[in-house]
Amino acid sequence: MNNTITQHMILDRKYHFLFFGLTSFDSLPQREQALAAECARSGHRVDFIEIAPSLAGRSHALFNRVFAPLSRDTGFTRDSTHPNLRVHTPPMLPTGFRNSLTPGIDRILFQQWFQHRFSKIDFSHSIVMVMMPLWWNNFINRTLVNPYLLVYDVSDALEVQSRSDATMRRLLASEASLGQEADLITYSAAEMDADLQLRFPDTRRLFLPNAVSSEMIARIEITSPHKRNGQRPSLGYIGATCGKWFDKELMLAVADSFPECEIEIIGPVDTSYKEACARRSNIRLHGYVSHERLPDHLQRFDIALIPFFSNEITRVVNPLKLYEYSAAGLPVVAIRSAELEQYASLLYLADGRQGFIDGIRRASHEDTLVLRKNRRAFAERNTWRHRVATLIEYLHPQVLSV
Repeated sequence: MNNTITQHMILDRKYHFLFFGLTSFDSLPQREQALAAECARSGHRVDFIEIAPSLAGRSHALFNRVFAPLSRDTGFTRDSTHPNLRVHTPPMLPTGFRNSLTPGIDRILFQQWFQHRFSKIDFSHSIVMVMMPLWWNNFINRTLVNPYLLVYDVSDALEVQSRSDATMRRLLASEASLGQEADLITYSAAEMDADLQLRFPDTRRLFLPNAVSSEMIARIEITSPHKRNGQRPSLGYIGATCGKWFDKELMLAVADSFPECEIEIIGPVDTSYKEACARRSNIRLHGYVSHERLPDHLQRFDIALIPFFSNEITRVVNPLKLYEYSAAGLPVVAIRSAELEQYASLLYLADGRQGFIDGIRRASHEDTLVLRKNRRAFAERNTWRHRVATLIEYLHPQVLSV
């Protein structure tokens, strides 16, 4: 049979996906939400289970976070704006996933809600995507959910998900079990491959880098650089400001080095960092920005930033923001990492604080409309539509063989 016809037949077959997420669906854009939304756009039925809200998590956010929106409702289901996608928020748990002091109670409450919510679904015809290892054998297992295929998606180093040594031990134990039981491991960074091969030599793996949605690309108009109409140049960052990978001091140094520029940070910050930013008149904290409004902010940026530490966490980070920045054609200045070396032709890679600041100056001087169109072309070659097509094409023969 013609290969093109065969591929269309594969992509035309529709599945039921059940995503167990890392966070809430309406948080800052993340890989899990993008994959789920694109599966739905492609005609697959998708149920997305958000991480359960918890008393401990809300208390932490209340006293330590600024711009960290929390859902007021729990135990509910809603239809999203995407066709075929339903988002489910579990009920409030006493202490929650990452630092649970009462895992037994948390597990019982979650499983009771889950069994009631999905009592009419036969999971033997479903593909389960687990995005956070602590789900497995803590809240779900094959007794509760026994799918056609079990997929473990690895988006970052495990340290990103842990808040304590105890949590890290639980994560490692859950991941060891999940990785061995999974039918497939998908992963976002090429730098993860050797480690995954070492830890899970008998589990199939599929490299599935991050991407950007075609819808976001379509909403961003590529314009010539340096047309400010009297406005100050804008240096922008989109993402969390977590201390494990985000270099807070580097971002403050950028503000001090470029007083003539507006430094725009989109995403949650903690209270102490908000106070440090408030001492710089050129830093603007936007807080949480919905997915739909991100293109408007990207179009206002002149240069986009990835101010990460250089460590074992960032070594295996394939930044989602790289693709979003590229959709706007923006020059991107980033701290060098093994993973980002693969995209060196698109980036201004820097070693250390001074190199980062020098990279911003160089990016500003060299930016042209031609370069912006080249970066846009990279984004157009790397959409979530392409990623989901790759995933479905890989999964299809696996489903048929089960």
